[in-house]
Amino acid sequence: MGEKVNEEQEKLNRDDLNEISMQVILHAGNAREQLLNILDKLADPVFDQATIEADFNKAKKELNEAHSKQTAMIQKEAEGEFIPYSVLFVHSQDTLMTIQSELLMTEKMIKIVRSLRNG
Repeated sequence: MGEKVNEEQEKLNRDDLNEISMQVILHAGNAREQLLNILDKLADPVFDQATIEADFNKAKKELNEAHSKQTAMIQKEAEGEFIPYSVLFVHSQDTLMTIQSELLMTEKMIKIVRSLRNG
């Protein structure tokens, strides 16, 4: 508490944190793009299950990458490293959480559509 940090140390940490925040947003956004592609394909009366599975795996991989970057920052803070507050990092975490929910909902939609089509 009340930890003093010189400006140069905070600037470097903030620059690193901004870079990581942007990477989280980028990878989560890539996952969302894959998920939206899946939902478009599910609306088609004839869809290729293999393509949907491949897109879903790409989305999971992107989210795993985003989550890994976020977790690395949380671990650093837990280890006592000073991490400056960042609205951008908070936004990246919110984006990641939202798209993780979208992944779960898309997974359920795939199962529902498959079930409806198979009678």
